[in-house]
Amino acid sequence: MTVAKRGVELLQDPSLNKSTAFTEAEKQDLGLVGLVPDLTETDDLQLRRVTLQLAGKPTDLERYIYLINLLDHNEVLFYRTIMSDPARFLPIVYDPTIGHIYRQPRGMYLSMTRRGKVKEVLKNWPKKDVRFISVTDGGRIRCGHRSVLVWQGASKPGPFH
Repeated sequence: MTVAKRGVELLQDPSLNKSTAFTEAEKQDLGLVGLVPDLTETDDLQLRRVTLQLAGKPTDLERYIYLINLLDHNEVLFYRTIMSDPARFLPIVYDPTIGHIYRQPRGMYLSMTRRGKVKEVLKNWPKKDVRFISVTDGGRIRCGHRSVLVWQGASKPGPFH
């Protein structure tokens, strides 16, 4: 892992924080000894621990809160969890029953006024390694057989047309 950040600064960056998955060598090199537990967990073990925690949550709202907290601290594990079973987890993070919870937007907006300039707009995205894109009209998207809201912040869009 080659990064400019070290220690607490690295742990506060959810795109870099691996929590208990840092190897001993990474802990030494990145100034993390004493800042994270001494044990090292594999990605699979972390995923199993997350799914066990989610299984113990009695409502989708509690599962949503847990997952968003995970996203705020460890993006890699969050996305690994979502992609481990998209049919199970996407409805939780996109569920209309939790659309009233305000979250910081984590996406881009492309409008018709930018027609023909999509490539220029996409260059403004800070990450270069993009593996998943969800495109919507700002209303609802389909996930399996459920119509679900797009996860985009405070507004709760109207019905799908």
